[in-house]
Amino acid sequence: MTSRGRSKGERIDIDYSSTQAFFDKRGKADYANVLSATMYQDSNPELVEQRDATEKQVLSPQLRLGTGSRVLDIGCGIGRWGWFVHDQAPSAQYLGIDFSPSLVEKAQAEAGLRGKPELRFQVMSATDITPDTLVLAPPYDLIIVSGLLIYLNDQDCLKLLTQAGKLCAPGGQIYLREPVGVSERFTLDRFYSNELQHEYSAIYRTIAELEQLLEQALTPGAFSVRASDFLFAQDLEKRAETRQYYRILQKAAQP
Repeated sequence: MTSRGRSKGERIDIDYSSTQAFFDKRGKADYANVLSATMYQDSNPELVEQRDATEKQVLSPQLRLGTGSRVLDIGCGIGRWGWFVHDQAPSAQYLGIDFSPSLVEKAQAEAGLRGKPELRFQVMSATDITPDTLVLAPPYDLIIVSGLLIYLNDQDCLKLLTQAGKLCAPGGQIYLREPVGVSERFTLDRFYSNELQHEYSAIYRTIAELEQLLEQALTPGAFSVRASDFLFAQDLEKRAETRQYYRILQKAAQP
């Protein structure tokens, strides 16, 4: 087991093969709370339940879903946002994509268990989205990118955000939520986590760095910021170095 460790301030590319192995393993595992598969806190199922409920409570009045809304969830994990979409707007169409076959399989199983078999899932990498092969065709009224960018290197973040901007319908929204470095960027590169019992790689960018990525990726003037804030109160945060931050972007309507 090789652990390259932690780096602060430096721009280091992480190893995607390690990330793929990590998520494939978690997709095959069983947890006290299925949300832990991608939200972690394996020994604290109540905390992941609280975080999931709080995030959806904060977003519910802001993500305007209606009859016929089309939703793309990039990096969907076990499909928890699909449950939200179905509950908010049962007639909305939802597609979740993820690069991990085991997570997609778990997402499909969970949708069936929860009485939401119409939710669709597809194995596809966020770094190689091919619009012509998506089982729910674009454009989308809502695109969700929740806790994904930390697993992508800078150039792939730009590629993904650019693609999201193109796939978003006029007047549609992009929901972006990321754990950010509070004081500076730091990277875990194949860092062995005792808590997760696996090597873990992630890049925690600052808010300023996220803003820079969005500025570079999206067409100037095409999107406005509808909302941005820290997602959780401090009692739901676990680490002093990071906080969960979200931003809702709205695409301009066609003239």
